[in-house]
Amino acid sequence: MKVLLVSTNDKEGGAAIACMRIFKALRKNGADKVDMLVRKKETDEPGVHTVNTNFFRKAVNFLSFCFERLQILFLLRFRKKYLYQVSIDNFGTYKLADNPLVKEADVINFHWTSQAMLSVNQLQKLLDMGKHIVFTMHDMHYFTGICHYARSCTRYLAGCGNCYFLGKGKGENDYSRRCFERKLAIRNRQTISFVGCSQWLTDLAKESKVFKGMRVINIPNPIDTSLFRAIDKDDAREQFGVTGKYVVLFGAYSVKDRRKGFHYLERALDFIHEKYPGYDDVIELLTFGKGDPTSVQKLPYRCKSVGYIKDDKKLVALYSAADVFVSPTLEDNLPNTVMEALSCSTPCVSFNVGGLPQLIDHKRNGYLAKYRDHEDLAEGIMEVLQAIDRNVMRHAARKKVEENFSETVIAMKYRELYRAVAG
Repeated sequence: MKVLLVSTNDKEGGAAIACMRIFKALRKNGADKVDMLVRKKETDEPGVHTVNTNFFRKAVNFLSFCFERLQILFLLRFRKKYLYQVSIDNFGTYKLADNPLVKEADVINFHWTSQAMLSVNQLQKLLDMGKHIVFTMHDMHYFTGICHYARSCTRYLAGCGNCYFLGKGKGENDYSRRCFERKLAIRNRQTISFVGCSQWLTDLAKESKVFKGMRVINIPNPIDTSLFRAIDKDDAREQFGVTGKYVVLFGAYSVKDRRKGFHYLERALDFIHEKYPGYDDVIELLTFGKGDPTSVQKLPYRCKSVGYIKDDKKLVALYSAADVFVSPTLEDNLPNTVMEALSCSTPCVSFNVGGLPQLIDHKRNGYLAKYRDHEDLAEGIMEVLQAIDRNVMRHAARKKVEENFSETVIAMKYRELYRAVAG
């Protein structure tokens, strides 16, 4: 069987990283031929190909991306802060259906294909060609009108409209409703299978109007446990010049993304400063990701930012240097950062939201705080730091990943799905 994974990127962003990990897991644990097709190729991984095979295709695909972003900017009334929180699927890569890898594939597994990688019209053409298609959902976009995360909105259950991102007053038949109806109008869409990377996302998808009567299953993302494993803590701290007795770690693709909740961590640290004054000189905050959090200068603890990390070995060292990894995300699927931290035997603290309960077992390998409660988030951090035997919690963190998210386990589940889809 020939399987093709399709993603906008092969390295940049959480969804791209997750797709690459699934690709590697399948290549290591199966006899099927597996390739990966992307627009933006940054790795030299064997079997990964780009649609930009010449200057003409690269130029056309770049223009498609620009036209899509311009249309979205216009719809958003030029509010740039929402530019990458919505997608409209009007534009796709040049002649995707004619790509040899697409033509030869028995099963096409799409991952995150926004930003002009796959259009609704291209999807329809592939279905008309009789292609067996699987979508792996890394966010909510496939069953909403335009957004990637719906926040507290539930209008996707009925058909969208009155979209928060488009601004109030646009009405029931705004552009989000039209995009939603385009998804409903796709012919033979019942033949598509959908994978949610967390049980939370899978359950939301099953309730949506778009996925009514369709196959939706839960398969989490894998991780290479032989790579992401703890190294000596002293050596790890030396790499980053960390001197605090207790190291609190925060990381995200973009530190300034408010959905990742760094501002709640700031409040939690201020609360710890007030309630636990004896820890003032022993706690140190370490952050990684794009964009330095300028507000850390006001925090009562030593703080250090190491920027965006692309090298996995450096990430392993970061997680190994930490005593606790904090992910106060307000809305998330199955964050790679939390899985990576757990795999490196680092307990995690997060809000009880989204797919986090599938990763964090409360008070066993971390702490699930009450949603948007910075005081409970602070108590969770201190629960880990003050644990009588932190090695028990560290062991539980590693065991959770080995038993549930290893490459072998996840690859087997995907292979079973591909065979069921292809008949």
